[in-house]
Amino acid sequence: MKIKFKLLALLLFCTILPLAVNVFVSYDSINQRLKSELIAQYKSQADRLNQSFELSIRGMDNNMLSIYQTAELYNFVTESQHAGEEAIAKQRRVENLLKILTHSLNDFSNVYLYRDADHRMFKVNAKFLDVRNEQVPETDNPAWIEETKRHDGNLVVVRNASAESDQPLLFVGRSIPDVIEKMQAGVIGIDLGGTYFQNMLGKDFIVENTEIRDADGTVIYSTLKEPPDAKDQLEIVSETNVYGWTVATFLSKATLQEIAWDAVKPTLLWGAAFLLVGIVLWLMLSRQISVPIYGLVKRMREVGKGDFSLAGWKPKRERRDEIGFLELQFRSMVERIEALIKREYELKMSESVAQMRALQSQINPHFLYNTLTSIYSEALEAGADNVCKMVKSLSAMFRYTTDHQNDIVTLSAEVDHIRNYLAIQKYRFEDRLEFRIDIPNHLETAPMLKLSLQPIVENAFVHGISRSGHGKIAIEAHETDGSVVLTVSDSAGTLDEREADQLTRQVRESGSLGTSVGLANVHKRVQYLFPGSDGIAIKAIHGKTSVSISWRTEAAS
Repeated sequence: MKIKFKLLALLLFCTILPLAVNVFVSYDSINQRLKSELIAQYKSQADRLNQSFELSIRGMDNNMLSIYQTAELYNFVTESQHAGEEAIAKQRRVENLLKILTHSLNDFSNVYLYRDADHRMFKVNAKFLDVRNEQVPETDNPAWIEETKRHDGNLVVVRNASAESDQPLLFVGRSIPDVIEKMQAGVIGIDLGGTYFQNMLGKDFIVENTEIRDADGTVIYSTLKEPPDAKDQLEIVSETNVYGWTVATFLSKATLQEIAWDAVKPTLLWGAAFLLVGIVLWLMLSRQISVPIYGLVKRMREVGKGDFSLAGWKPKRERRDEIGFLELQFRSMVERIEALIKREYELKMSESVAQMRALQSQINPHFLYNTLTSIYSEALEAGADNVCKMVKSLSAMFRYTTDHQNDIVTLSAEVDHIRNYLAIQKYRFEDRLEFRIDIPNHLETAPMLKLSLQPIVENAFVHGISRSGHGKIAIEAHETDGSVVLTVSDSAGTLDEREADQLTRQVRESGSLGTSVGLANVHKRVQYLFPGSDGIAIKAIHGKTSVSISWRTEAAS
């Protein structure tokens, strides 16, 4: 996965997860708190409604007692004779009392007075306020009459079990006892229909989803259109009043969830807005981080394939942060690797050229050895001692230069080779050439680059003694700071200080080795085989030219 997609995944994780947790926790918290508050509110209203029913029925009872306790009503019900003008007058007074009672009531259906002696029922309708009386056969007495008579004058609330939607639902009344005969003489009461409950609910409560139940749990009145489902509804029941009634209301769980969802919806919308802002910031940040890194990775792949040119790679702008530091360091590293590869290539080429030149110089070495041996024998028989010495030195030089087994030899072996070379040159220049070799004993076994001293000595002859016709060559060695320094100086004095410094730079900075084994070749091979070495240095002091070669013996590779 690319870095920018990892950043996007991190952004989504750090945004969506907290948002989801926050929405879930807030939703659950609001739902629970709202549930508790609504349950408490519904319970309070249900209790208040149930108390209102109790107070309402108690008020009806008080109004009913205002005529229930009168002598006219008591005598009218308990007397057995109901004929004559006096009886008619009593009936008129009682009917007026019933009308007075109807004027003091609200939301009732009918007011009843039942006289048990002649099974006569007096009825005042709430709509027409007229008094009707009729004979009721004992076998057809309403159930509430017998129920009321059994309570011996106490207030009774009786549910009409057979009531339909347009009929009274409850009967509230008292029986009228005959204290002399010790029997129930009649019943006075009020029946209540659906209008009563509708008005009570409309005044003080939520009309929907409400049930009024009696002491048996039977529903007296309900506003439910269909039976409640316990899975979708919360049932809230009030305390029981003195009549055993309870009010039950139902709270929809879907309503709770909808309210809770509306409460957390702004949080979700703000979270989505912040997420969009985060994505925009991610796009900007990815351009600032991932694009430069992709470019750096592309360059690394090209370098891995061997392309160290860095052609066309230039950052759009210089960065001063960590990515800019990486780009700068990578570019510097590639440049150094390219330089090292070029140096390695040049050293390998130098070594190949040296070996080729060495091979060219050993044209049939065995033939040369045999020829030199024959010359040596003839010179020895002829008594030509100088010729013998020259042939012997030349033979040793050939043997040394044609041995390609090792590039590193001891200092003493290299010096012996140069000593043979100088001995031959001595026969050429005779008294015009003097040389001195001063090598401390403890340095004779020091490792040294093979054939590194001869080019330096040859330069002394070619550019010094050959031009002046005479001179002195001194070869000295010493050790300093873990390096061996071998110096070849001549007295020809053909260079000044400026020329010596310029020649040193050319030797050290030369990128082309040419076709000869020269000082530049020796310098590069010394640095390659003895890392950290100074190599060749040329100086001109007081008419003397000195060429020194310095190498670190402990760094031999």
